[in-house]
Amino acid sequence: MSTPAELRARLAADYQPIRALRSPWMRALAVVPIAIVALTGAQFAFNVRPDAPNLGWLGVWGLSIAQSLLGVIVVGAALRESIPGRDWSSGAIAMWLSIPIATIVAVTVVSWQASPVFLREDWWLVAGVCFAGSAATALPVVAFASILAARAYPTRPAVAGALFGLGAGLIADAGWRIFCHFSEPSHVLSAHLAAVIMSTIIGALAALRMCGLRGEEHALHEPIRAGEDHRDRSE
Repeated sequence: MSTPAELRARLAADYQPIRALRSPWMRALAVVPIAIVALTGAQFAFNVRPDAPNLGWLGVWGLSIAQSLLGVIVVGAALRESIPGRDWSSGAIAMWLSIPIATIVAVTVVSWQASPVFLREDWWLVAGVCFAGSAATALPVVAFASILAARAYPTRPAVAGALFGLGAGLIADAGWRIFCHFSEPSHVLSAHLAAVIMSTIIGALAALRMCGLRGEEHALHEPIRAGEDHRDRSE
C-alpha cells in the first residue's frame, strides 16, 4: 500500500537530526551527584547520629552508601522501563519494588541490633521531622529522573515514575539515617519508610504529569478499529 502524499510531506517536514539515548544504566549515573549531596547534606546541616561510635563506619556510612547505590540502580531500572519495548515484566517489577523495601527493613534491623536507641518522647514530632526531611530530600532526584524518563517516551509512565520515585526515596533515606538519632524499628519503619512510599507516589504522579504536559497519548492504549480514519487523531 502506497503512502499518501500528504502523509509523506508531513513526515518529511518533521525530519530532524536526533541524538540517540545512552543506555538506561549509563543515564542513571547522572543522578550520582545528587545522590552524593543527599547522602552528605543532612550531616553538614545537622550532625552525624550520636550512636555512630557503636555502629562504626560500616554501620553508618557503609550501609548508607550501599542503600544509596541501590537507589541509583532502581532509577536505572526506571529509565529502562521508560523505553518503549523494553518495559519490565510483572515479576520483574514486583522484584524492583520489593528489594528496596526489604533493604530498608534489613538496614533497620542491623542498626537496631548493633545500637538500640529508643524514641521515648515527642514521638509524633520526631516522626514528622524525619518524614518531611526525607521526603523533601527525595524531590530533586524525582524531578531530575522524571526529565530523564520523559525523554524516552514511556508507555507506562506511572510504573516508570513509581520506580524512580522509589529509587529517590532510597537515596534520600540513606542520607537521612546518618543523621537520625533513633534506631527504634517502630520509628524507622513508620516515618522513614512512609517517606520512601510518599516519594514513590510522587514519582508516579510526576511521570504522569510530564506525559500530560507533552500531550502524549500512546497508541498502545488507543487501538485503531477497523474502518476508523487512520489520520493523526491529535488534530
